[in-house]
Amino acid sequence: MIHDAAGLKLPLALSADLCVIGSGAGGGMVAAIAVQAGLDVILLESGSFIPPEQMTQREERMIPRLLWDAGARTNRDRSVQIHQGRGVGGSTLHNFNLCKRIPTPILEEWRRERGMRYLGPDRWESLYANVEKRLRVELIPPEWRNVHNSLLEAGCRELGWSGGWLRHNRSGCNGSGYCELGCAYDAKNNVPKILLPDAIDAGLTVLTHCQAIRIEHRDGRAKGVEAVAVHPVSGDVLGPLRIEAGAVCVSASATGTAALLWRSEVPDRSGTTGESLRIHPALVVAGEFSETVRAWRGVPQSYECTELLDFEAAHRTGGGDAPPGTRTWIVPAFAHPMATATMIPGHGAEHRRIMKRYDNLAVLTAMIHDHSTGRVRPRGDLGLRIDYHADSTDRKELVLGLLACIRLLRASGAIRVFVPTDPPLVLEPNDSPPALEALELDRSGLRLAAVHPMGSVPMGDDPASAAIDSRGKHHHLDRLWVADGSLFPSSIGVPPQLSIYALGLHVGRAIVDSPA
Repeated sequence: MIHDAAGLKLPLALSADLCVIGSGAGGGMVAAIAVQAGLDVILLESGSFIPPEQMTQREERMIPRLLWDAGARTNRDRSVQIHQGRGVGGSTLHNFNLCKRIPTPILEEWRRERGMRYLGPDRWESLYANVEKRLRVELIPPEWRNVHNSLLEAGCRELGWSGGWLRHNRSGCNGSGYCELGCAYDAKNNVPKILLPDAIDAGLTVLTHCQAIRIEHRDGRAKGVEAVAVHPVSGDVLGPLRIEAGAVCVSASATGTAALLWRSEVPDRSGTTGESLRIHPALVVAGEFSETVRAWRGVPQSYECTELLDFEAAHRTGGGDAPPGTRTWIVPAFAHPMATATMIPGHGAEHRRIMKRYDNLAVLTAMIHDHSTGRVRPRGDLGLRIDYHADSTDRKELVLGLLACIRLLRASGAIRVFVPTDPPLVLEPNDSPPALEALELDRSGLRLAAVHPMGSVPMGDDPASAAIDSRGKHHHLDRLWVADGSLFPSSIGVPPQLSIYALGLHVGRAIVDSPA
């Protein structure tokens, strides 16, 4: 059953074999595996349960419900906007359904450097096969390919650059284009659609508007979770809940998990918890076309440019000394009017002029497989703080990606290109692209965006260098598990959704097989 903690009589004490914190791809999968194996499971979600009929396709209504901090979460100096999902299903509610596997060179590097006794490349292969079947992952068919993505294909073809169509987990898609606002047509094969119905039938209890604030532990063992019910709109604390549990699995995202472990004073002799956050930072560039694009229609992000992505080269020497132009992934990145208006450079009449050409705009994003690391810490009982600053190598890679986006837009027929510097840079047809040095991030005012936080509690089999082993089990606190993107020992250079589902399957099985 799904219960709204905000409407329960508080305080409330519950018990279960397993308490899972977070209902995204990792936590949703763990809960489903465990309850179907006969465990009594309580799943905590700080956000709402939002069925398809409540997906209004209105930005001002859906973004506050689907994203943490109403989509305004940033790092501490506000130089990076970080989108993270909330609600039953987590980021699987609002993401674009892209499914890519972690590249083999990265998995091999993890095995060399982190042990990965329980999660080597062969195990990943088996997990991916299982998850892809569950989620019905398929190549985007030709009839779902829109003009926006076809422009990127045309740009790659004109330049002779590598690229290809992508695989998604969606069924019955009608191409409405409102994926980031939740699917009103229930076409996303996500946690609420694929995993929860059978899990609830098997006895899963889901508590919404219920935020974990501490993991209770004593005598070297996790004992339960201290949580609070929060108001669905204001987020105000309404009252306490306590869940006594035989085991606890934290799947609260790479930011939420690290902050919760810190706030709970979970022992970590490796000192790695919250110390190695990666985010896949990205820049965007917009192009204006003479023909109608209507980039907001159809399946988003169904084509990729991989010309600047070479995982073999990037990890030949361990990843830290990758050659420039080998860690950048380029995809279309359009949005609806409100979000587009925040990305488009300029003010007043100039900004209005660009927005009036909304139907003729295409936007590309260059996302990098980052080496820079950030830090996560709790802020009070409910909040968290993110510190992240891209190092000089990553900043150069980002600018190389931005310049590549300019070339791609022009090659696909853009009559004008908009670079969101401060002040804005508008490239007319005969203008030369800016020099690399002119786009130095710290001086140009370019703002980064990120939608893939990961790696804040990196797994590894040596307790001296990792808090979590390659089963997802905490080295230093018994009966505590982690199953989300925090476990990645590095950034992965591809969208993490599929791999987090796979981690949830892996950790869920390990929990079921572990002694009580």
